[in-house]
Amino acid sequence: MKVETLIYAYLAVCVSMILFNIVCIFIFRKKDKNIKKRSIDFTDIIEAQLDEQTVDEKHKSFLRKKLKKINHMMAFDETLEKLYAERPNDIKKYIADISSVFVFLTFKYNEKNHIQAAYFPYIIKKYHVFKGSGIPIVLDSLMELVKEENMYCRENALQALYSIGDAGSVIEALKLLDRAENFHHGKMITDGLLCFSGPVDELNRQLWENFDAFSGALKQAILDYFRFSSGDHCEKMLQIMTDGGENQELRFSAIRYFAKYHYEPALAHLYSLATDDALVWEYRAIAASALGNYSAAQTEMLLKEFLCDPNWFVRYNAADSLERLGVHYEEMIDIFEGRDRYAAEMLRYRFDRKKLKETEGMQV
Repeated sequence: MKVETLIYAYLAVCVSMILFNIVCIFIFRKKDKNIKKRSIDFTDIIEAQLDEQTVDEKHKSFLRKKLKKINHMMAFDETLEKLYAERPNDIKKYIADISSVFVFLTFKYNEKNHIQAAYFPYIIKKYHVFKGSGIPIVLDSLMELVKEENMYCRENALQALYSIGDAGSVIEALKLLDRAENFHHGKMITDGLLCFSGPVDELNRQLWENFDAFSGALKQAILDYFRFSSGDHCEKMLQIMTDGGENQELRFSAIRYFAKYHYEPALAHLYSLATDDALVWEYRAIAASALGNYSAAQTEMLLKEFLCDPNWFVRYNAADSLERLGVHYEEMIDIFEGRDRYAAEMLRYRFDRKKLKETEGMQV
């Protein structure tokens, strides 16, 4: 699948998620024109509780009764958002004090339609209601939403689980997602894992421990998460990159990892992958990009050879890497004046692009 197609697909999913939440808010607010009034009423009631040391049981009973209805939950959300901006520490304590109310509401929202059911974990995530406390009843409810065909239910449930910060629950949710076989864009999983609020070391340990149990698509999302999170996974990434029997897309992800994190033991293998004619052109293209992170005479020589590659992406990545390595275009005058049209055109393209950026920078 082309990179452009994946990017457009991910953007479409992200836009649809944003539109979904906007539509939800619009629909609920249109149905209830009194939401502003309710929000004002909630403000007075909640502020009275904020001035007390603890939230009283009468107030919790009031919330259990009111927040069962989605329009009241919307007004409550609007109130919390406003008060959080004014008194963040007080609101954090208030939310912790009323966590039992949200446990009760878990059952109520599980019985509602997809739009309303998806809104509840959104609130859990937004205010980190159960951060650091994996209450079994809540976790079980979120797991059920992860299995839903509706993408918004799945994504909001996953976001709530990331905010709770229990690594074991996230692993379980990912396995459920795999078994359900509902398409869930890998970029959303990668971004979600990056938002995990619990102990990251424990999450990473469990992801590697369960790695072989995941599907190829989910493995790729996890490897991308490792690439964007830290350079602590070089040894395992090297094993994947050098395993000829491994899934091709996973090997590509591992090569990209070494484009970001310099790891000297990987260099010889990058040379090997880049020059193996039995492999598809993507290996050359991605390796050419990764080699921009490894300054060496052999690297520069190989990248200059890649400028003559018949594949445009290989030539482009080679030129980009040479530029990142600090090789000046003046040093490649022989390529400019040589007979290889591909190499000369790519260098002119990069040279013109660089000049344009410099000109734009001067104008700013």
